[in-house]
Amino acid sequence: MSVPQRFGVLRLIGTLLKVTAWIVLVASILLALTAGLAGPIARQFLGDAVLQADLLSMGSPGAIVVGVLLSMGSAGGIIIGVLLMVAGVVLFLSLFAAGENIFLQLAIEENTRMSAALLLRAAEEKASPADPATARQTYYGEVLDR
Repeated sequence: MSVPQRFGVLRLIGTLLKVTAWIVLVASILLALTAGLAGPIARQFLGDAVLQADLLSMGSPGAIVVGVLLSMGSAGGIIIGVLLMVAGVVLFLSLFAAGENIFLQLAIEENTRMSAALLLRAAEEKASPADPATARQTYYGEVLDR
């Protein structure tokens, strides 16, 4: 026995969350690799003094931190890469868990509805034995075939 699937929009949202999670994971890997290479490349082409002066002149704390880390060369790029990777993995896990949570709740709802329908059928058969070939019962507006 099966019950019709409901809540198509929630299924779509759950799927989109899981797809977005994979996109975020791939993007964070690419950004981490880019950041790991950006430190040495920026240091080689721009020079330490120019890089520090440009980023420190922006004044925002984020630009100052990035400027200091990139001016460190390979170590700064690796630190930024690791931080981007950790943030990407945390975001991936959060989005994927949210998508799976939606599917979990939908599965619980379907199983509960199926259990209620089976209990209704068992109670009906026990109360009045009818011809099972012709009997039909509705449960919340759904026709359940035997």
